[in-house]
Amino acid sequence: MRILLIRHGETDWNKQGRYQGREDIPLNETGLQQALICGQALKGEAYAAVIASPLVRAKKTAEIIAETVGVNKVLIEEDLIERDFDKISGLTPQERKAFLDSGQVYYKEPWDVILDRMMRCIKKCTEKFYDEDIILVSHGASIRAVLDEFTDGKITSEKIKLKNTCISILEYKNGIMKLGPYNLSSKEYGNLKNEE
Repeated sequence: MRILLIRHGETDWNKQGRYQGREDIPLNETGLQQALICGQALKGEAYAAVIASPLVRAKKTAEIIAETVGVNKVLIEEDLIERDFDKISGLTPQERKAFLDSGQVYYKEPWDVILDRMMRCIKKCTEKFYDEDIILVSHGASIRAVLDEFTDGKITSEKIKLKNTCISILEYKNGIMKLGPYNLSSKEYGNLKNEE
């Protein structure tokens, strides 16, 4: 079984460097194109389900991918939602710096809480779709938590930026979960597929 973790397409806030958190920001034109290109890279493979975060940027990415790969319905999973960044959601990098320099305090969802809910979702999916490939469409911080867990913190320590619509592959077999290639662009995924 393969679980493809895919980050949503680009939004205007992504371009501006704003943390989106739980704010419901739509895809921009680039993001819509990225979702279509991602779906085309995945075409020709069988997927039992496409499952998305409830936020519109992830849902729309998932809908475009699902239509392209021939999956009829996108399922919504609350646990795939983005990290809650509280008061710094929506701030530009300069505004975030000013906020933090002012000594103001904000809550952000703890890393272990993000990881717990993401892994809970993944576990639920392995039980429901055992032995079938699925696609999960989520968000940068939420996917980072999973990738960090499987790479001993490499994503964060090396400051690896997850690309919009990047594809990361989890392989589940005989009760063991392993991380395969991750943060692949649609083109890189297509190249990998062609090598197999």
